Amino acid sequence: MSKEKKIIIIGIIATILTLIIAGLIFYLIYNNTKEENNNNLNENVDTSTNVDDNTINNKNDNNTSVSNPSDNEIDTPTSGNNTEKTVTVYLFRGKGCPHCEHAIEFLESIIDDYSYLNVVSYEVWYNEENDKLMEEVANELGVEASSSVPFIVIGNEYARRGFSDGMTDGIIKEIENSYQNENYEDIVKKVLENNNFNIVSETINEK
Repeated sequence: MSKEKKIIIIGIIATILTLIIAGLIFYLIYNNTKEENNNNLNENVDTSTNVDDNTINNKNDNNTSVSNPSDNEIDTPTSGNNTEKTVTVYLFRGKGCPHCEHAIEFLESIIDDYSYLNVVSYEVWYNEENDKLMEEVANELGVEASSSVPFIVIGNEYARRGFSDGMTDGIIKEIENSYQNENYEDIVKKVLENNNFNIVSETINEK
């Protein structure tokens, strides 16, 4: 083989090796660049996911802050009727009855202690209409009809005949309980509204 041919062959081999080396270098550079791009993409995805999570959390926080005032508004008590409630003690009595006079004295002694208390009396021995009222009230309360006096009625739960010092604490307790009781009902007032009695009453310190 001539010297010139050897030089040409060596040149070709060198060129091929140079191309191979260049190709390897290009391949390595391309792979590194691709991996970096993938890493950057993953970081961007993670960041966007965190942003979305934060956004969701912020929305939830906002929803919570909005719902709390509504809850407070529900719990806030509304203003009701400012008219003061009254409790009335009804005393059915007989003229000249000493126990009735004793009961009146007791009720007069406590009436100023309760701003909401009224005391109304009906004389039943000499007033037929008042006596009919007492009988109708007794029927409404399930109490045996009788002309026995005094007959004391408070609300729709307390009805007692007779009077003694031993009854005073019970009467006071019933007055106070009736004022606190949301279901308090004035049974005598109800009977009067449903009937046409021509009554004569005496009111002591009406509020």
